[in-house]
Amino acid sequence: MASHSNPKALPPIVVTRPHAHAEELLEALRAMGLEARHHPLIDLQPFKDDGSTPAEAQQIRQLTLDIDRFRAVIAISQNAAECGLYWLDRYWPQFPIDIDWYAVGPTTAYVLEDAGLAVQQPLEQFDSEGVLALPGLQSDQIDGEKVLIWRGVGGRETLATELRKRGAEVVYCELYRRDQVDCSADDWQRTLAGKPLLLLSSGQALDIIEQQVGILSEQISGIIVPSERVAEKARAAGYRKVMVAASARNEDTLHSLRQWLIADDVGF
Repeated sequence: MASHSNPKALPPIVVTRPHAHAEELLEALRAMGLEARHHPLIDLQPFKDDGSTPAEAQQIRQLTLDIDRFRAVIAISQNAAECGLYWLDRYWPQFPIDIDWYAVGPTTAYVLEDAGLAVQQPLEQFDSEGVLALPGLQSDQIDGEKVLIWRGVGGRETLATELRKRGAEVVYCELYRRDQVDCSADDWQRTLAGKPLLLLSSGQALDIIEQQVGILSEQISGIIVPSERVAEKARAAGYRKVMVAASARNEDTLHSLRQWLIADDVGF
């Protein structure tokens, strides 16, 4: 990083990821000499195989035991991949064979690949539409086949709806809850002091902030998001300075941040 004669010109950076996925990015930002603030918007609550959530656990347990009946398994997020592997590890001493594994983007794919699975993922568009463009999920490949989607409770229906149109039998395995983190006006005042740059990980994150903060667009320098879909949502809501990172990976987020700061001529 190039030095800057007036570090105060650097905007604060607000990381909105859940606690479990924020620390490495926060450390990287601080190593760049930036003021990094953590303001999580979503609290991830995985369903565990410990009896604390019997109804959810029973359903996940049965789907995990039957996972070899599925032609394809699609993990829609890093957390979905981590939670799905947790359940697989409990009931499968070795990974089941003859399953095609898919990830929505590189962060999710890395989790599965690190566990030893061969994963297919989009090359550019890291969302449901990108996954749907992959050759193995076209009608001639997936018609009549069973597809399991690892995800949290709720979420977009685009993936399942289109796969069903292509003839697939689609089942959700909902592995965790996403609980909204509610913050006071004083908390937001501290977070937004100095017109920071927001790093958002989803459209849901933008919805949560807008529920809690009035006229957010006037209180920030801009937003960096992980997909064009979320960028379009932000632009439609009136945000003028929106940058799309290549993916949600830390390195892609940091690259976009550097490009942003260079464009804003703050010394990077």
